[in-house]
Amino acid sequence: MADELEQYLARLTEQVHRELRDAIRQEAVKLSEAQKQTLQSLQQAPAESGDLEASCAVVPGANDLEWIVRAGGDKTTGEVREGSGVDFDHGLAFEFGTSRQQARPFFYNTFEARRDDMQAAIDAAVQRAVNE
Repeated sequence: MADELEQYLARLTEQVHRELRDAIRQEAVKLSEAQKQTLQSLQQAPAESGDLEASCAVVPGANDLEWIVRAGGDKTTGEVREGSGVDFDHGLAFEFGTSRQQARPFFYNTFEARRDDMQAAIDAAVQRAVNE
């Protein structure tokens, strides 16, 4: 009886892990795509390069249950002002604004808008694993 229980728990652990891994990755991709869509609706000036949108990505984290949704970085980092020699991620200026530019948030507000849906998808993944 104890062997059967151990086998069942091992299978359940594997099933939950597999379902969670897939659900978390899918939700991370959906979040990144939603952030790109938000950026598309905010970028109204024709001079904007699209680098911020292109920088939106999902990358693996420390383990297969961790996915990092990011934006900015190398693609959007440059001098604060030409000749200043001081680098600044212009994606931060877009998200939070500056003294010369109003904030046009796309990252955190999109996460907050999707938070409940992401949690529901993760909860459903666990439920599927338990019901298998």
